[in-house]
Amino acid sequence: MLPYKNLIRNCVQHSNGDIEVRVLAADKAVLSFKNPVNNPSVMDVKRLFDRFYTGDKARSNSTGLGLSIVSLLAEQMGGSTGVSIEDGFLEIRVELPL
Repeated sequence: MLPYKNLIRNCVQHSNGDIEVRVLAADKAVLSFKNPVNNPSVMDVKRLFDRFYTGDKARSNSTGLGLSIVSLLAEQMGGSTGVSIEDGFLEIRVELPL
């Protein structure tokens, strides 16, 4: 499975509104997924790519594996992942070599 499929599914399941998807290409491909989130202060963004971590403990339908798989696949493809929260919006970035 390509990283973007897992990210889209994750955004749809956990977004609190519209999802913004960007694809940029220069010396590398950058996929950016941005969406509003409830209670961003309870998320530990440093751990979002950790196996079994879930930002919302109340959700019982999440295994916490989705973003971990995205990170692993990106690394195996020679890329990287990143995450940030700003003004109530979560942004996840995947950078891959062209």
